Amino acid sequence: MAVRVKITKDLIGVKPRVEQMTKLGQYALVNQVHADMNNYVPKLTGDLRNQSSIASDGKSIIYNVRYAKRQFYIPARRYTTPGTGPRWDKKAKSIHIRSWERVTERAMK
Repeated sequence: MAVRVKITKDLIGVKPRVEQMTKLGQYALVNQVHADMNNYVPKLTGDLRNQSSIASDGKSIIYNVRYAKRQFYIPARRYTTPGTGPRWDKKAKSIHIRSWERVTERAMK
């Protein structure tokens, strides 16, 4: 004799919970990335580092000085602060990606 079991799932609360977890993870990630990336931003006077912020949508980091684009894409002859230079995002990612994953995961729990 076979026994049949019918299972139903109430998934009404899943979508809001996933959206909340995503927002928390995004918030934690962008803040950690911003903090870690600033260590690799060229620093002569500190203006470039100090004039950065997280976008209102929480999905990107903005450097608010007119020369930021040049510093980001074009290598200079010499940087006064060791370990800094162009494409500081890639340098930070290569060093900190595992910790960014952990921070995001913890925030989403």
